[in-house]
Amino acid sequence: MKIRQAVSTDSLLLSSLCMDVQSLHAKHYPDLFKMPDNNEFAISFFNGMLADPMITILIAEENGQAVGYIMCKLVERPENPFKFAMRYLDIDQISVCPEAQGRGIGTELITQAGTLAKKLNVTSLQLNSWGFNIEAHAFFEKMGFEKFNHHFWKKL
Repeated sequence: MKIRQAVSTDSLLLSSLCMDVQSLHAKHYPDLFKMPDNNEFAISFFNGMLADPMITILIAEENGQAVGYIMCKLVERPENPFKFAMRYLDIDQISVCPEAQGRGIGTELITQAGTLAKKLNVTSLQLNSWGFNIEAHAFFEKMGFEKFNHHFWKKL
C-alpha cells in the first residue's frame, strides 16, 4: 500500500472515491444529501479543497489503483470568553472502497493523518460521523477516538 498526497489533477479521482460514502449518506438522509449521478459530481468541490492551504488530502493506493482517501483540515479557533484557543486537525472525509475494506487502508489513512497532525504541531484529531454509520463508529473507536459531543435535531 502506498499513501500519497493528492495533487490538483486528482479531483476526478477523489470525486469517484467519495461516491460510495456519498451514496450511503443520501440513502439514509435523502432530504439532506444528494445522490451522486456520476463520478464527476464533486470535481469542482475537490478543485476548491485541493487549492485550500489549510486542507491536506491523502490517497491510498494498492497496485497502482486508488482505493481510499482522507481529507484533513487544519482548524484554528481563537480564544473567546467561553473557550480556550483550539488548534486541531479535522478529518472532514474518509472513504475506503467497499471491496478494499478490512485490509488496513483506513487504519493507515488515520495513522498518516496523525503523522500530519504532529508535523503541524497539533495535539488532536477530530471527526464527526452520522448516527446511522455504526460500522464507522466502531472503526473510529478502535482507532482510539472518543465520543465527546452529541448533536441533536428535531425535524419540524
